[in-house]
Amino acid sequence: MQVIFVYLPLTYPQYAASLFAGNDFARSSLAFAAVLFSRPMFLGMGIGPGVSLLGALTAACIAGIFVLYFYGEKLRARSRFSAK
Repeated sequence: MQVIFVYLPLTYPQYAASLFAGNDFARSSLAFAAVLFSRPMFLGMGIGPGVSLLGALTAACIAGIFVLYFYGEKLRARSRFSAK
């Protein structure tokens, strides 16, 4: 998550305030939703499978960091909003 905080303002400096506001809204919304879905998830699935599901989702999200690492330069070159 910290990598995204560094990557976004360096890539789109003129939109940094909006990027941080959007990122904060998305994180806060996810945290709010987690309070609502976590209890039913753990009651329905059990502790072990519920934690395994969260771990698998976390591992899948790590792929996004590798996409930015390997394809970030191509993505920035195609973007008309990125800093040149």
